[in-house]
Amino acid sequence: MAGSAFAIEQVRLAEARQLPGPCHDDFLRLTRTLIHGPEFQWLLVEAPDEGLRRQVMDALDRVLQRAGLRSDRLPLSDKIVDVPMLEARLVNNARHAPVVQVIGRPGWFDAARWDAFNARRERLAAEARSRLVFWLDGEAIALASRSAPDLWAWRGGVYSFLPASAPASPRATGVERALPTPSPSPAGAVDTRSMAERSRRVAEIRAWLEEHPDVPDELRVPLVDELGRLLFALGDYDDALAHWREVELPLLRRLGDSLRQAHTFGQIADVLQVRGQLDETLRIYQEEQIPVYKQLGDVRSTAITKAKIADVLQNQGRPGDALRIYQLEALPAFEQLGDLRSKAVTMGSIADVLQSQGQSDEAMRILQESLPIYERLGDPRERAVTMIKIADILRSHGRQDDALRTYREEALPAFERIGDTCSRAMVMGRIADTLQERGHLDEALIIYQNEQLPICEEMGDIRSQAIIKSKIDAILQIRGTPSL
Repeated sequence: MAGSAFAIEQVRLAEARQLPGPCHDDFLRLTRTLIHGPEFQWLLVEAPDEGLRRQVMDALDRVLQRAGLRSDRLPLSDKIVDVPMLEARLVNNARHAPVVQVIGRPGWFDAARWDAFNARRERLAAEARSRLVFWLDGEAIALASRSAPDLWAWRGGVYSFLPASAPASPRATGVERALPTPSPSPAGAVDTRSMAERSRRVAEIRAWLEEHPDVPDELRVPLVDELGRLLFALGDYDDALAHWREVELPLLRRLGDSLRQAHTFGQIADVLQVRGQLDETLRIYQEEQIPVYKQLGDVRSTAITKAKIADVLQNQGRPGDALRIYQLEALPAFEQLGDLRSKAVTMGSIADVLQSQGQSDEAMRILQESLPIYERLGDPRERAVTMIKIADILRSHGRQDDALRTYREEALPAFERIGDTCSRAMVMGRIADTLQERGHLDEALIIYQNEQLPICEEMGDIRSQAIIKSKIDAILQIRGTPSL
């Protein structure tokens, strides 16, 4: 029996988390397509490591079972001697299983067999009304793109599952050999490359795409996606927006990949929000993303986008509307999904709104409730940020001693341990402000001059430098000392 949308989503996320990191995104894409896609699909999957392939297939079966979709496996053994026999087996299996997984073996699909399979595509689509998942080697997949062009155009997706230690560009032959090696992106491992290295990578991708205009769209997607992320990371926001609007969105529309289109629209909206174009940002979240996620039953993406909508509403001066969405739509969804991090972040947003409305006691209570979550997640930075918010409330209540203790004993050591110089300077500034409020001018002056100002100068933060210097001047004037 099929589970609820929440139950299915929870299983999908749980199974994805058990797979090696490089498999996470493709597993979520594959399961989403199988669950929410049309009755007839033809999907191609490459998993060269046999152990990992079994692990992914077992995880896939558990998700399909939760979604109420029976799955049959059809190995391409020696008993299946030709394409007509394979067609007959597919039609027979499709009669009682909405998902049929064909497990290939190297060399079975040569150019002649792909041509024969291509000729049977219309009849297969009419008689095998099922989701056909072909687990093949990279060479067979590349050969399909050349030898069965009409069938290739019918593909619902191409997916790849590689061990965490495997090279990033696994396919050894055909079109895939020409692909430049993918690099880390924000969605995966942290990108530690220098700005110069990222710029060279941008040039490499652009040159390759220009030299290979006829490569299938499905194989262009990872590079086009990486290029957009790199442009954004480099701060080339105009180029990133143009790339997403003029290159990536048309590509995804051709592929009919509504989910990735929604994600790309989200990237566009995030940039527009930073630029203060809040009306257009809100429109994209509400019209280009939410309907897609709801149609696909993507509960988590819906909740994340709802939280972003609330962020925009708060920035537009509509705290009541923002609070309603945080409390009634985003937070309950994250709680049901078991997404602790998103739950804690949303609790912080709720506390921010409440504090802005003068409900500081309730804000304090919520912030304190979120602390154990960050401790459980092992996230010292977010815990320290929450402690700063708590200290700020204590300070606003006139409890400077408690605020100082929290700044000094909770927040400051955490930022020092993780090497966050910028946040450390910010905390030192709050300590100095509190000391100044209590009349400890000499201590505050030492912190402004020796702790906070040098860091801001090193970072080139001109605005913060001006603010700190004005505070120093104010203290010097009180003491009757010449200002800076």
